Amino acid sequence: MTIIRSPLPLIRHTAALAICVTAVAFAASAADDSTGELDHQAVQAVCGHCHTVDVFMNKPRSWGRWNDVFADMTQRGATGSDEQLTRVTRYFLENLTIVNVNSSPAEELKWALGIGDDAVQAIMERRQHQPFTDLADLRSISGVDPGKLEQRKSRILF
Repeated sequence: MTIIRSPLPLIRHTAALAICVTAVAFAASAADDSTGELDHQAVQAVCGHCHTVDVFMNKPRSWGRWNDVFADMTQRGATGSDEQLTRVTRYFLENLTIVNVNSSPAEELKWALGIGDDAVQAIMERRQHQPFTDLADLRSISGVDPGKLEQRKSRILF
């Protein structure tokens, strides 16, 4: 039996927790260009209220570290609607989160790689007996989108 740890319970502040609860509603839908743009606009509205988004845009981090940042920003007064916070969460997971294919929890893989449950399960099973070494290994998994891997390759570790 594989235990799947979600990165989302790491959020320690109530407002940030609301992100997680509402994020489930968006998880089922694939993000398209318009969704990505709306997510980016939410980031600008929520985060750009106090500082420019340039402060973090080219600084990918682990999901655990982003949770620390979210908790800190919430304590400093960052707020947003449930929809905005959901969009912020999705944007950070899909665009700014570093993931290690051989050690990250399943939910982080799902979000950061933009893959479905079957592909996540295949990765989890494969890495138990044979670690991934590069993007070619990852492309061999059914359900992994080579285009998404190419877009996200700078944030994928092995």
